[in-house]
Amino acid sequence: SVVPSKCYMNSDPNTANEPNAFEKVVDFVDERVGLKTLQAKMLNEPIPGGSRWAYAFGSVLLFIFILQVVTGILLMFYYVPSTDHAYASTQYIIHEVDYGWFLLSYHFWGSSAMVVMVFAHMSQVFLWGAYKKPRELIWLVGLALFGLVMAFGFTGYLLPWDQRAYWATVVGVEIMDKTPIVGDFMARFLKGGPTPGQMTLSRFFVIHVMILPAGLMGLAGLHIFLFRKAGPAGPFRGTPEQLKAKTDYFFPRQIWKDIVAMASTFLIICSLAFFEPVVLLEEATPDPGDYHPEPEWYFLFLFQLLRLKIFGGEFGQFLGAIAIPGAFMAFLAALPFIDKNPERDIFKRPVALVGWIVIMTGILIFTVSAILNREFLH
Repeated sequence: SVVPSKCYMNSDPNTANEPNAFEKVVDFVDERVGLKTLQAKMLNEPIPGGSRWAYAFGSVLLFIFILQVVTGILLMFYYVPSTDHAYASTQYIIHEVDYGWFLLSYHFWGSSAMVVMVFAHMSQVFLWGAYKKPRELIWLVGLALFGLVMAFGFTGYLLPWDQRAYWATVVGVEIMDKTPIVGDFMARFLKGGPTPGQMTLSRFFVIHVMILPAGLMGLAGLHIFLFRKAGPAGPFRGTPEQLKAKTDYFFPRQIWKDIVAMASTFLIICSLAFFEPVVLLEEATPDPGDYHPEPEWYFLFLFQLLRLKIFGGEFGQFLGAIAIPGAFMAFLAALPFIDKNPERDIFKRPVALVGWIVIMTGILIFTVSAILNREFLH
């Protein structure tokens, strides 16, 4: 006779489909957190009118920020935030740390990518009329996030402590100093003395690596929550019935577009970091020498605007540096409450379309003019 195998003899049909250890952990967490419900809600979110490449801007922004945090943490292992060692430690990262030059260059170009992407995202929301009821709060939080992104660029620019970083900060703080009432206090607080020094570097470092990331993560979470609450606005064209008929779910089409957009952005930043790595100028000194101070490229349009004769003198500088940009941001904040027309089609909103074209053209012209002026001076 044949003896049955041990496995067969001990098999129990009642325990054959028992979950393994990993599944038990997943079920344990899900029972208390509701992960499966959250996953189903996020992946099965309906998108009126179907998935769009234009919807990828927000996901790409979040992706860039996450990688900025990762590369920033890696750089902090070697960076020393003191005027005696900041420049040397940055040079050490570039020349001595394995792939340090690539990490620093990726972080540098990643900040520019965030600025470009936030402009693209806000432009898409404005042109598609997605700031209108019931998405006013999403728009306001988005404006605050825009301000934080620009602050990231400004505070991070000083950290290498070379001539470019030092004098770009001097220019930026001088512009800030022209703000009524609080300008003088803000400028003195950031500098920590009559000229930029150790206190300036320490404060910029703390703001850049602690305060701004915390603020951005909080506002980004609120932004996503409000977006989920209100739901996607959908394309600016089409009746509610037409959009409903073309509804897609977030998974898989929109996720696929988001992944492709993030991968493309990652490759572009990597290419810029590889072919245009960061190169420091001489170590920072209160004497500019032959160096012509100017801010980073995304502030060049404002810098060039202030060179116009109409913005000469103290009042003119205040008007060009603070009053006009401040009034424009206040207008953007009030826009959802001023523009109560439910029409979202940009081609039926000629004032909005022409205004956007004029502003973008002006920024482009002033930026190019500043770059050409820089090349002429060099």
